[in-house]
Amino acid sequence: MQLDVPTLAVVTVFVTALLGGLLLFAGMHNRAGRAPMLWGVSFLLGAFGMALVVMRGQIPDWLSIQVANAVVLLGMALVWAGTRMFEGRTVRPGLVLAMPLAWIACSLIPSFATDVNLRTVVASAMLSLLSCLAAWEIWAGRAEPLLSRWPTIITLLSYGAALLARIPATILVPQLHGSQQLIMGAMFPVVAFGTLMFTVILAFLLLNMSKERTELQHKTASLIDPLSGVSNRRAFLDGAERLLRQQRLRYEPLALILFDLDHFKSINDRLGHAAGDDVLKVFAREAAFSLGPDVLFGRIGGEEFAALLSVTDIGEAIAIGDRVRRNFAAVAAGHCAGVVVPTVSVGVALGGEPDQPIAGLMAAADRALYRAKANGRNRVDICPLETLDASAESTLVPVQREQREWRGKAAVG
Repeated sequence: MQLDVPTLAVVTVFVTALLGGLLLFAGMHNRAGRAPMLWGVSFLLGAFGMALVVMRGQIPDWLSIQVANAVVLLGMALVWAGTRMFEGRTVRPGLVLAMPLAWIACSLIPSFATDVNLRTVVASAMLSLLSCLAAWEIWAGRAEPLLSRWPTIITLLSYGAALLARIPATILVPQLHGSQQLIMGAMFPVVAFGTLMFTVILAFLLLNMSKERTELQHKTASLIDPLSGVSNRRAFLDGAERLLRQQRLRYEPLALILFDLDHFKSINDRLGHAAGDDVLKVFAREAAFSLGPDVLFGRIGGEEFAALLSVTDIGEAIAIGDRVRRNFAAVAAGHCAGVVVPTVSVGVALGGEPDQPIAGLMAAADRALYRAKANGRNRVDICPLETLDASAESTLVPVQREQREWRGKAAVG
């Protein structure tokens, strides 16, 4: 079957423009990131440049050669700029315009402007470099878990490799000089079809990558407490369930440490809620630093925080809880101007049973926290899990635990 070259060229231009419009539309409606908008503009420029190339022989050569290739290079440079923007890096207009301006400068040299093979080699090398630079930018942001990231890198590198392969092919099999001969030659259909496939695949991957990031941001937002910046109750309980499942396999003791800020209502009443929020932020920051990045830590409600971690024994858990208490006391005194000194009470429970539920462990730590409050606050107390009634452990649920907690706080004051 023989390809209808003019039809293929028109389809390539039309599809590229259509995909550019879709990317532009997606960028306009994505306030979290403007990279899709930049990609949309790049695809529209690519379609325009390809249209000028297709019209070679019907329009002046300076328009279908110099301008067309400069526009295509600018479009590819904007793909690279879009990847930089997507990864949160600075986009410098001078670097984006470097390749198109270099092409225009070369086109002013008569020997370059009249040599179709030299032009092909230079344009292919420039486009390949831009494609590989875009792949590098996506690779550099690989710490963000996006499934479409690696297919995008492979697509960009493959396109860059295909463009590089075009260079020796052009040298070994020089192209004819006639405008219409160039369009109808054997290489143009291959280039047009390859460009069409690359455009469709890349647009799909870029759109999907943007969608994945939006979904990841929404998921992360649903698991992070917006005030303190640590895990919220839902994320903490989900993580605790995972750690308990791992503990059943490793038989490592887990310690649950509950932290409750002392006299927090007094801070809010006397200094205002802004001061109370500041104290919460300070504690979250200091506790997260003291516990380390590998410890599950979150805000589980109001002024109460929790940490779940592997320990060797109850003594280690007490030492960790006390370290957090002391570090917080050292930095928090200056946040309330001496009117109310922020402190924290700590309750520690050690779990070692293979089938122990998180509700039972939290109940034990909650009982220890109640003892710390009753014994004067700003201290660490323990409540061994064995002191809990077994039936209470199996039936205790978070809502019941919260009700009991607030009753206990009202009694203690």
